[in-house]
Amino acid sequence: MKVLVTGGTGFLGANLVHHLVARGDQVRVLKRPRTPPTLLQGLPVEIVEGDVTDFDSLLRGSRGVEGIYHVAALITYWRPRRQRQHRVNVEGTRNVAEAAVRNHVRRVVHTSSIAAIGFRTDGQPADEETPWNWGPYDIGYRTSKHLGEQEALKGCKRGLEVVVVNPAVIFGPRDVHRNTGRLITMVAKKSTILWPEGTITACDVDDICQGHIAAMERGQSGRRYILGGEHVRFADLIHQVAEAIGKKVRVVTIPRWLEQAVARGAYGLSLLTRKEPPLTPDLVQVRHLVGTYSSERAIRELGYPQTPLRQTLEKTYRWYVENGYLPAAGRPAT
Repeated sequence: MKVLVTGGTGFLGANLVHHLVARGDQVRVLKRPRTPPTLLQGLPVEIVEGDVTDFDSLLRGSRGVEGIYHVAALITYWRPRRQRQHRVNVEGTRNVAEAAVRNHVRRVVHTSSIAAIGFRTDGQPADEETPWNWGPYDIGYRTSKHLGEQEALKGCKRGLEVVVVNPAVIFGPRDVHRNTGRLITMVAKKSTILWPEGTITACDVDDICQGHIAAMERGQSGRRYILGGEHVRFADLIHQVAEAIGKKVRVVTIPRWLEQAVARGAYGLSLLTRKEPPLTPDLVQVRHLVGTYSSERAIRELGYPQTPLRQTLEKTYRWYVENGYLPAAGRPAT
C-alpha cells in the first residue's frame, strides 16, 4: 500500500514509519523544511518537504497515495503557542482532509488523542462515547484536538473514509525530545522524585502503531478508537520505571496547591523569557481532572495489542542507553 505520513519525523510518526516499512508499504513522509529526518535514517522512504499548514504542499504530497496517516500535531499546554497550535491541529487537519478528497485518497487515519474525549467523575474509565466536557476549562490543546477531530470526520460526508484513533500517554523508543521520556530521564538521574497525585492510562508506542495500521486496514469509517493500556498511579509508574532501570527511588507526593503555585510561577517567568516551561497551569488542571480510558473497542474490533507496561519501560530505557541518551545502569549520569 502506498501511504503518506504527516508528522513522520516525530516520536509516534517515526515509529509508525518504521512499522510501515517493515511490513512492505511504500511510504512517503511529509517533512517540514527545517526538521531533520534523523529518526528515519536508512529507511527506504520518500521525503516530501511541506507542512500541514501549507495546503499546496499537502496536495502535492498526497497525490497518488491510497491512504494517509495524519499524525502531525502540536502538543503544548503553553498559552502563547495556542494560535500556532490551532493552525496545526485544526486548520492542518482540515487541509489534510481537503487534499485527500481532491486527490481521491481512499482512507485517512487521523491521530487524535484522549484529549478529545471527555472525563468522567465517577471513577470509571472513559470510552469513545464519553461526551467531550473540557470546554469550560479552556485548555488549548484539548480544544484543538476536539476541533481537529471534527474537521477530519467532515471528510466522511464527502466520500472520504476517515478512522480516528485516540492514543493515551505513550512510552517507547525514539522519544528523542523526552516527552514521556522525561520521566525516565528524571528517574535515571535522581534518587528522590517530587510528583503530584494522579492516575494515567499508559501505552506502548509499538502497540499504538499496530493500532494505526489496523485502523487503516479494518477500522470502521466515521468511528473512534481509544488506544490505551494499563491504568497506573503516578507513584507506581515511577517505581516501575526505577525497577526497569535497576535502581531504587523515593517518591514524594506534592500537594495540588504547591504544584499550582510552581506552575503559576513558571508560567509568569516564561512570559518574560519566551521559553515554554515544563509545567503550566493548564497542565496542572488536566492532571487534576483526567482519569482513565478504556481500549475495549479497539481490542475487540482492531485486535489492538496490550504490551505490559513494565516491558514497555524496559524497552524504552534500553533504547535510550543503546543510543547514548542515558548511561547504562550503574554508571554515573552526566
